[in-house]
Amino acid sequence: MVSEQEKQIYNSYLLSTRSAKGQPTKFRKDFSKLKDEDFVTLKKLSAFFRKHNHINYKDWFDAPFEVYSKDEYFDLRFFTTRKALKCYSIFMKDREVTNPDSDGNIEVLKDGFRYVAKFCINNSITLDEYRTHYTNNMPTCLLHLQEHRLNFYTLHALNVEPTIKAIEKDVLEFIVKDFYTIFAYTRTKFYGSAILKTTAKETEDKVKTIVEKQKNNSKIKE
Repeated sequence: MVSEQEKQIYNSYLLSTRSAKGQPTKFRKDFSKLKDEDFVTLKKLSAFFRKHNHINYKDWFDAPFEVYSKDEYFDLRFFTTRKALKCYSIFMKDREVTNPDSDGNIEVLKDGFRYVAKFCINNSITLDEYRTHYTNNMPTCLLHLQEHRLNFYTLHALNVEPTIKAIEKDVLEFIVKDFYTIFAYTRTKFYGSAILKTTAKETEDKVKTIVEKQKNNSKIKE
């Protein structure tokens, strides 16, 4: 039986493959005649996404079309391979250094702030406290960067540079190769952006209000 999550995964795959070729997408509703090979592959992908729940389906399936060519064809099984993982890593790193005002980077920044808001609420901390928060002797923001829950532009928006400076260079290089090169490049891009910087400030203010309101409500209940 195909689960709801597996149906979403399959249709995300269809959306990426069709969109890459500029074709309309007709989502699959009937999975009763799904090929056995695709059924097994969906089970593998479902397990993969549960283990790596920070990975966005769209990013995963879009990656090879951006890294290689939109004219290429990638069957569903390709996305269970190490080559697919390499494509995803390249795609995510390339996006870090592209135009900060692109729709993709603006959406990633908003998603990042949403994740930070949930983390703050779940851990009963404010947004200001998040900037210096540690998890297992590591700044939490860097762990979230490593998990691709945040990108470098979001780090700049959060103004966590003082926290990052306290971490040894070798550790930062382990988290992200060429960390300081990317950090410096994206910082220049962020502060020179026409849209992203303004969006970041507006989003930060909203998140700060939501988190503090939630924390105050929790105190009242106590």
